Amino acid sequence: MPMSSARPASLSTRGVQSVLGLLVLAVAFQAYDRMKLRMSDAPRAALARLAACEEARRLLGEPIDAAWWGWSHGYLKVPRGSQTWSATSGRVDWRMPVAGSTGRGVLHFQGEKINGFWKLEGVLETDGATVQTRACTVGG
Repeated sequence: MPMSSARPASLSTRGVQSVLGLLVLAVAFQAYDRMKLRMSDAPRAALARLAACEEARRLLGEPIDAAWWGWSHGYLKVPRGSQTWSATSGRVDWRMPVAGSTGRGVLHFQGEKINGFWKLEGVLETDGATVQTRACTVGG
């Protein structure tokens, strides 16, 4: 007697549910990481440094801000027992999508928070161009 090669519907449903569950977990993890990072003020400091670069403004246009679409990832460490927003020290190494009025790119920034202030360096990567933020002066 010939046997059917079709899988039972329950296996297909479980597979779809598993994939959707993993997707929800990935999105939740991404949202949690972004919220924690934003509370640290590190992205604001990194974007201010990037906006101070004439080359970055030429490539991306103004204003430069974090892009809503794209994968943001990295790590943020603050001392145990400290709240992210009030920690006076910490370390960050992060990649986030950025965009301006005319272009998009990825900003990789890393640095340290000492006495409540972030000291960050970054690299903007766009279509074939790279901009170092080390020499860019905020407010000048």
